[in-house]
Amino acid sequence: MILSLNRYRKRRASVSNVFLITFLGIVQGLTEFLPVSSSGHLTIFSNFFEVELDAQNLKAFFAFLHLGTFFAVLLFTYKDVWNIFRGFFQKEDRPDSMKLFWLLFVATVPAVVVALLFEEQIDIAFSSYLVSSFMLFITAFFLFVSDRLKGHRIMMDMAFKGALIIGLFQAFSILPGISRSGATLFAALLIGLRRKEAVRFSFLLSLPITLGAGLTQLSSVTIDYRFLFYGFAASFLAGLFGLWLLKKLVIQGKLKVFGIYCIIFGVASIVYFGVV
Repeated sequence: MILSLNRYRKRRASVSNVFLITFLGIVQGLTEFLPVSSSGHLTIFSNFFEVELDAQNLKAFFAFLHLGTFFAVLLFTYKDVWNIFRGFFQKEDRPDSMKLFWLLFVATVPAVVVALLFEEQIDIAFSSYLVSSFMLFITAFFLFVSDRLKGHRIMMDMAFKGALIIGLFQAFSILPGISRSGATLFAALLIGLRRKEAVRFSFLLSLPITLGAGLTQLSSVTIDYRFLFYGFAASFLAGLFGLWLLKKLVIQGKLKVFGIYCIIFGVASIVYFGVV
């Protein structure tokens, strides 16, 4: 009887873990691209559900979920990715693909530098609901302003200085609560890109960051890999929906809806954790 009870408890705990990891995967997939900060939501929900992982392991788990969203973006941007890859082996008709590669390279460097130099501080921030909550207000500011910005330039007209500016905003978004898509879209629109082009560049720019984050932290994940599959699959599927929805809403100029959401969610989390 005791043995049966122990098995029941283990089975119930296992099911609970699957649901929690799947839920966090859905949160990651949706909020990675919807401009409301995936890191902020994961940090706050992890505090809410009292996930029993230290700061380093929590960051590693979040990074693993990024692999699901990486493949979602790859599915959306495979034509651009293929053109860049093909450009390395072509002697003719390669200027555009090579320029796009270097634009993405320049825009990626700031985030890599910040991640390496401030790894310890970032780990601490990822365990704080308060940091995440207040950073959501900054994300809201980006979104409200973005709806008012109207650019006319295409991506290939962008100078490397513009790519660096977008990259600096992406580096800032390493902090939990700052939406990567929200920050990079804001920067892209700020330097004058068309809405469609801003979305396209933001999607492409997420590829090296999400892949790098997932692979570098993979060995640090302490959760059973059978459970991680559920999180990966949920992140991938939710990411596809998030990408489609973001593209549609950015073009329609409706980012302020997410700005309002960020403010409400940020205030609610501060009040909840402050009371509890």
